[in-house]
Amino acid sequence: MRLLAVETSCDDSAVAILDETGTALAELVSTQMVHEKHGGVVPEIASRLHMTVLPRLIREVLEKSGTSLDSIDVFAATAGPGLTGSLLVGLSWTKAAAFALEKPFLGINHLSAHLHIHHSSPVEFPAVALLVSGGHTMIFHMLSWRECFLLGTTRDDAAGEAFDKTAKLMGLGYPGGRAIDELAESGNPDAIALPSPLGNKRNPEFSFSGLKTAVRLIWEANDIPAEDLSASFRKTVSNLLVSKTMYQADTLHAKSVLVAGGVSANSLLRANFEEECGKRGIAVFLPPIKHTMDNAVMVGRAALSALEADPLANSPASCNTFPRWHGEKLSPLSC
Repeated sequence: MRLLAVETSCDDSAVAILDETGTALAELVSTQMVHEKHGGVVPEIASRLHMTVLPRLIREVLEKSGTSLDSIDVFAATAGPGLTGSLLVGLSWTKAAAFALEKPFLGINHLSAHLHIHHSSPVEFPAVALLVSGGHTMIFHMLSWRECFLLGTTRDDAAGEAFDKTAKLMGLGYPGGRAIDELAESGNPDAIALPSPLGNKRNPEFSFSGLKTAVRLIWEANDIPAEDLSASFRKTVSNLLVSKTMYQADTLHAKSVLVAGGVSANSLLRANFEEECGKRGIAVFLPPIKHTMDNAVMVGRAALSALEADPLANSPASCNTFPRWHGEKLSPLSC
């Protein structure tokens, strides 16, 4: 079987071709660097660039995998959540290709796709999963790949957004998560006392807006090294994410902990999860760095998971985009 997956939920255009095991035969990602000068993603620019880049990526992925378009068995694309204009580009192309070739089409939930980057790994259930990115910070209880329940989310900003806004404040550029992570390596994580909003580990919800404000006030009022502020900020965010996730893992007797999303590339977060899970004898699954960000492999694996549950799964042609997800049970198929 050959499955072609497309991801265009924000500013990354991604295409991959997978076989029935979830192995990527070829994958490509094109990141839109133009947004750096704007200090954030401009939706209209993002959608127009997707339209320009996507056809080329599809041709190149087909060539790299030695696959022709008419030999694709299943098509899948992200339907949401994300930027509506960006989502429309990938979703519309994929639905049209599936319709023209009379092949199944699957509209995939972006959040579930991030977790499914681990679908080809030997995950044991029950599991607790942390999805932490520029737009989302959520903890899930997973009884299986198709039984995934929301435990808590952020009440305001996502952790990734907090990293990016803090980096922008300090003049480190956008996106700034990696810049803070690298700068923090030479700083003192105990140099600055920062607040931990909703810090009780028993509470599975998050809040980062107050932390961002505290960082701004400290930065503007004091002559402090950027390295120390970066290290203190990174430690505070990591402690919040890890402590809340591990409390749920302990309480729910999880056999595995899954971490996914752009912030899962953070070196301290990865080290802390490996340490805490190691102490408890719980398996921890961290994505390869290249798959922490938006990619099409995760979309393809989510589609394969849906096909495992129902080999005849097929989203309707009316499947549309959606900017936000509101629910309690997360499924790979969005429609």
